[in-house]
Amino acid sequence: MTILVMALLMGPAPINSKAVAANVSAGLVIEGLRPIAFAPAPTGSKFAVCLEDGSVRVMDAKTHQTIKTLAKHPQPAYAIAWSPDGTYVATGDESARIFIESPITGEKIREYRTHTKGIQKLSFNLTRQYLISTGKDDQINIYDISKPSPREVRKILGKGANFYGATFSPKLPYTITTGILGPGGRTYDSNSGQVTGFLATVDQQGVYDVCYNPAGTREVTAGKDGEALVWDSTSLKKVGTLKGHQDWVMYAAYSPNGKLIATASTDKTVRIWNASTYQEITELSAQNNVGSPVCFTADGNCLLTVNDQGFLEFNPVTPSQAFVDEPSKVVGAKKAKPAKRRTKKHHVAS
Repeated sequence: MTILVMALLMGPAPINSKAVAANVSAGLVIEGLRPIAFAPAPTGSKFAVCLEDGSVRVMDAKTHQTIKTLAKHPQPAYAIAWSPDGTYVATGDESARIFIESPITGEKIREYRTHTKGIQKLSFNLTRQYLISTGKDDQINIYDISKPSPREVRKILGKGANFYGATFSPKLPYTITTGILGPGGRTYDSNSGQVTGFLATVDQQGVYDVCYNPAGTREVTAGKDGEALVWDSTSLKKVGTLKGHQDWVMYAAYSPNGKLIATASTDKTVRIWNASTYQEITELSAQNNVGSPVCFTADGNCLLTVNDQGFLEFNPVTPSQAFVDEPSKVVGAKKAKPAKRRTKKHHVAS
């Protein structure tokens, strides 16, 4: 009985103990909050979340509290991004409206409506000058936020490719990678709008999402064939396969230190992988059956998901997967021991 109680308190055990870099446990569920998209703040434990009713909140994963409520969209917003400098939060909805707002004051900085169909993904570039939007109208629009124009400065037409998940490189300010409903993905130059490379896959089923590691050296494509592929960002060659999902992989995200990858599938699981060995570490079950959005907070302490009831779930990550600059070695310095932590899953009303 004691062993059973301890197992329940500690959450799911890692699947591959030899490859474990961390453990992600099923955590606190906020009933009544129904997210459809997440974006982490560039530092700390804050995140922005779009809810099913069109509302947008800035929340703190540490306290589970709402910090700021942003403008409500007329239709659900499935796309959200937080700028690298922390200045702006961009959200895009099914009516093709894009709002850019201050997460601190709630002030609306820009509003665009240049697509003819809903927005699937948003991404800021490294310098925060540009925002790209992936539309369900098969085009990627590029906006220069430094200018007040309500129009895009450039658009990239898919011409039947059906773009998904276009994302700026975190290190190269003008490089975009996008998935397509076909073989793999493509890279583009945002200044010229020209194709610069291909992520070539054998299958023709397509890619729903793209994410880079924080260093910009690797990227993951989430595939309709049930696999997520890892690519070298320079050579655009496949270097690894994340295999284990039983259905479409809809979302992918790297941890802030680049050591973990989270993927979400329509098989109602979120799986966490070792980013070096490509081995599965842990599985979160009872997740959203259309594919849960996944988001690590910048402090590396939490993975945000949506459970099978559609509610917000805070999943503790131990130890923290925050990015840390390597300190200079000091002779005789003692290494601090990580604090022990126990977690359990419980529900509260919103």
